[in-house]
Amino acid sequence: MQLLSPPNEESHYPATETTPKTTADTTVDNHGVDWVILYEFTDTDEETAIEEYRSLIQTLDAVGLRTEVRHGNGSSLLIFIKAPNDLVGNWIYMSRVRDWLYGITQIRPAGDSQASIEGETEAEDLRSIYHLVTWQKKDGGAGITPNWGKWENIKASFPLHNQAANQELLRRWSRTTFLTSQDLDAIRALFGEKVAFYFAFTQSYSAFLTFPAVFGVLCWMYYGSYSIVFGLVNCIWSVVFVEYWKLKETDLSIRWGVKSVGALKATRMEYVWDKEVTDPLTGEVRKVFSTRKQVLRQMLQIPFGIMAGIVLGVLVVATFAMEVFISEVYQGPFKTYLDFLPTIVFSLALPTINSKLTSVATRLSKFENHRTEDDYERSQTQKTFVLNFITAFLPIILTAFVYVPFGAQLVPYLDLFRLGVVHSVSSVFRINIQSLGKEWANLDNFAVDPARLRQEVISLTLTAQVLSFGEEMVIPYVKRVLLHKYRDWQTQKTTQQANRTRAYSQATHTLLVDHQDEGPFLTRIRNEAEADVYNVQDDILEMCIQFGYLTLFAVAWPLVPLGFWLNNWLELRGDLFKISTECQRPIPIRADSIGPWLDILSVLSLLGTLSSAAIVHLYRNGDIGIIDLWSLPLTLLITEQAYLAIQYIVRTSLEKIGSDAVRREEARKYILRKKYLETFSEETFQMLSTQRLTPSRPSSSTNTTAATEHPPQHMSSSSATLSVTRSPSTKRLHVRENSNIQRITGDELDVEDHPDLSFKGGLSRTDSGSLSDQYRSMRFWSWHKTSQETIESGMKLIKVMSNLQRSKAWQTRQTSKPMKND
Repeated sequence: MQLLSPPNEESHYPATETTPKTTADTTVDNHGVDWVILYEFTDTDEETAIEEYRSLIQTLDAVGLRTEVRHGNGSSLLIFIKAPNDLVGNWIYMSRVRDWLYGITQIRPAGDSQASIEGETEAEDLRSIYHLVTWQKKDGGAGITPNWGKWENIKASFPLHNQAANQELLRRWSRTTFLTSQDLDAIRALFGEKVAFYFAFTQSYSAFLTFPAVFGVLCWMYYGSYSIVFGLVNCIWSVVFVEYWKLKETDLSIRWGVKSVGALKATRMEYVWDKEVTDPLTGEVRKVFSTRKQVLRQMLQIPFGIMAGIVLGVLVVATFAMEVFISEVYQGPFKTYLDFLPTIVFSLALPTINSKLTSVATRLSKFENHRTEDDYERSQTQKTFVLNFITAFLPIILTAFVYVPFGAQLVPYLDLFRLGVVHSVSSVFRINIQSLGKEWANLDNFAVDPARLRQEVISLTLTAQVLSFGEEMVIPYVKRVLLHKYRDWQTQKTTQQANRTRAYSQATHTLLVDHQDEGPFLTRIRNEAEADVYNVQDDILEMCIQFGYLTLFAVAWPLVPLGFWLNNWLELRGDLFKISTECQRPIPIRADSIGPWLDILSVLSLLGTLSSAAIVHLYRNGDIGIIDLWSLPLTLLITEQAYLAIQYIVRTSLEKIGSDAVRREEARKYILRKKYLETFSEETFQMLSTQRLTPSRPSSSTNTTAATEHPPQHMSSSSATLSVTRSPSTKRLHVRENSNIQRITGDELDVEDHPDLSFKGGLSRTDSGSLSDQYRSMRFWSWHKTSQETIESGMKLIKVMSNLQRSKAWQTRQTSKPMKND
């Protein structure tokens, strides 16, 4: 199904002789569109749908956004949003002023409340448009949150992919082994800092894997498994990597200008506050929720963790026991087929149980009532990691520390087959139970195989990588292809039914058939609207689980790092391909780190050190032998102290070496303070200090305290106070100050602070920075001159599509009547 021919083509199209000829690929042209909203009205009556749609367009128009409408798949509309350059530029200016107020940047942008500046990257432009669409009305936005409140029928809200830049990045990455700073800047420019930090982390981790990969091959050749040399080096490596990444995060946050950006995070729509409190120092009004209540709610994580551990632990232990029994004990019929039974049971039960527990974790995180999205994600991450830790690592832990050491004593208790099934078979067929039990489940020759641990590590590490690739790349691709084929079949069937019932008139055809120049573009947008929302936390979790396998169990098979190194080369490029083709474009959220995952890496490093020491202690001779209950705890104690000592040495050494970015940042601050000292006289400084300390009166001209409120709560008032325009002399003073700062920035700091120029995709900027053919963009936005025209076209589409839906339902009932009579 396609869309939307203009009422009068001659009035909208240039004459043939003046039409520019272009060979540009229309599939990569975004027609000047900045943002898209998907509105569905499948289960909504026609009048309600029209009223909701009218309210949506009017709300967007009220904040200065231009709109166009086309139909989507099924009973849905695609609302295309275009933000004027001046409006986006003003919001970018306001954002940078807030950064300056909160100390994120040391340079105050020049201008007043009407200033408009161009964004540094596409991501900065799109972030401002995202704020325009989603921030609450009192903060200057439209207040549109998908699937929430009055906008529950809005199912998607997303920016469009920059196809040309994505394709260029994929081509560049396919020819390189390691990513450069420019490659990471390109990701930041397209998808924002939050996604860029994931790619930077994976790149740093993969580069660090080079050493254990090479060293692991050498140890495998000369020492084999359970080498104390490899275990020691692997533990030191994990400590060095974690401490290095802490410094790398700081470097990147300074390079990208997002250090301490968490102070600017907006309040979640779901946040419920108890009362409003006025800060006695700043005078700002804050909406707060009782700390006592929140702590009590967060304590529910303890019973949740216990419950999840019991449920998943029982599943893993039961599956493990079944696998051990069938593979080591059972000698009866169908053994070859029964070997797959534990895997099948685990694969069928785990997704359902994991989904239920994840749902409980999500509801629990929402119940905790976190104010910001970062706090909510931190809580959700902790619960998600606990679930994945149990399912990923518990089978190998059971093998290493339960089955192999105590298998000879425990396996006889797993002879459930002899106690249950053998008894039933012998009763039915009157066979001697003892002879049948010995024949089918003979324990006389049973012996624990110490090599099972290495086999388990090889199996799970390799299987995990293959399954992960399939889940991320193969399954979404197959699902997308099948969904598109189903959509085409459904559209063709609906059209045929409508033609038979004469509901598909020429007027309907005009509304539902795309113009030839818009067809490829609209088809791509309809596919993007139904694509999955990319969640960067899932990919970071995958890397952390891989890091856990490496630190916890790689000593059993030193080739593990080599496999991970090869996998991560493909993983980085596969993730970029997944984001570009299988998911909606991520909203460019700012972040200054990978969040709580850094703490998780530290925990895994410590646990990995203890696990490696225990495995080497138990398996160092190839045969576990007799367990000394005194020497093993002593080994773990010494290992823990050695870990803490190594961590302290590494951390202190890296801090002394320091970071060039940190040193440049300190130099920047010093130069700025020095210039401020030279610019302001002591008398002026006292005058400004007195004005700031004088209580403001409720007057529109003296509303200066709002500039320091929380960013989402003072959007409309902050800009009016940032220049402190209380007197002509003060205003002139700030103009001179701005010029000094601009001179400093341009002449002394920028080149030094940004040794690598940021990659912006090599494309011209048109509102959102996307590649746009001016002719097609002009045509696309020429159908509706005002928001009222957009409303009228959308109303016609809703009526036509509702009629088609009713016609389809009537046709279905008519078709089913003969069947009922028969």
